[in-house]
Amino acid sequence: MLHHPSKHLLFVVGLTALLAACSSGGSPQVGGELRIFNWDDYFAPTTLADFEKEFGIKVHLDTFDDEAELLSTISSDPSRYDLFIGSDELIGEMVELRLVAELDLDNIPNLANIDTEFLNLPGNPGNRYGIPYDWGTTGVMYNRTCIEPQVKSWALLQDTRLAGQVAMDTDPAVVIGATLKYLGYPLNSDDPGELNEAVGILKDQIKKVQLRFIPAYDARQMMKSGELCATQAYNGDAAYEMAENEDFAFFVPKEGSDIYFDMMAIPRDAKNKAGAELFMNYVLRPEVHAAISNYTGYATPNRAAREQGLIDQAYLSDPTIYPDTDLLEPWVIFDGQRRALWNRAWAEVQSVAPKSQVSN
Repeated sequence: MLHHPSKHLLFVVGLTALLAACSSGGSPQVGGELRIFNWDDYFAPTTLADFEKEFGIKVHLDTFDDEAELLSTISSDPSRYDLFIGSDELIGEMVELRLVAELDLDNIPNLANIDTEFLNLPGNPGNRYGIPYDWGTTGVMYNRTCIEPQVKSWALLQDTRLAGQVAMDTDPAVVIGATLKYLGYPLNSDDPGELNEAVGILKDQIKKVQLRFIPAYDARQMMKSGELCATQAYNGDAAYEMAENEDFAFFVPKEGSDIYFDMMAIPRDAKNKAGAELFMNYVLRPEVHAAISNYTGYATPNRAAREQGLIDQAYLSDPTIYPDTDLLEPWVIFDGQRRALWNRAWAEVQSVAPKSQVSN
């Protein structure tokens, strides 16, 4: 699987998004084409082809690199796609911007297959705007030939023995959030003093270990090429890479990390809303959802798929794929004040990072 997520967009949405949110668009209608916007390699190999064959609807798939691109694209033209997959936090923000269509749940009866703990999330009350796709966390992936940590801690990304060969994501939220957890603070802290401490830690990493900020997909490739020895990583990505390379390992740090939920959602002005709801219901079939989970290496919220024994047993018992949720803290929907604080913190971090250490 070639993903993932910058998961949690924190930058203030510009005038373009707000204007797009207030514009009027075409009415959704049933059609013979379905346009999907998703992370790269985030379906099973036959997911789309099987849907096309069964329903006679042609699927066009475009991919994005991070959620900043996702939000920008949907904001600029809410009619361009019929369905997208994004984090529940981002979808919650997009609901506030009136960029997401309300779902007709009568068209998605297979929602009954989803665990109740993944329903009615903070950004999706009543499941009106998003349908659970998968869930996961971030942690540390490392190469055992470089280093074997004695303690499973975020501190590994500060180890001077890895200078020049260590990275964190380009998503400000997962970077700042991980640093807050390392310091023993809440993942979603809005305390200026705690955020300043996190900024200080990150600045220190930039200086002492030449910390690089690299998108998840690129970091994976650099792990494989040996350019990186350790990186912040999404657990599903790590599981995929570990299956390919026995030198790679992953852990959720002892200080804790986040838990995120990816959702399927429909842009406000989608041209084929009915087709998108049909696709959502199709994905929620136990066998379809299981095939996606078994391919991507991300945990499924589909209770029926697990109960029917459709999920690879090795995955279910793998703490990389199904980590201990006691260590994980959920994200909240950021209000304007909290978002502004985090934006300022990230800007301060980026201001001291050499261009050579930052990937776009």
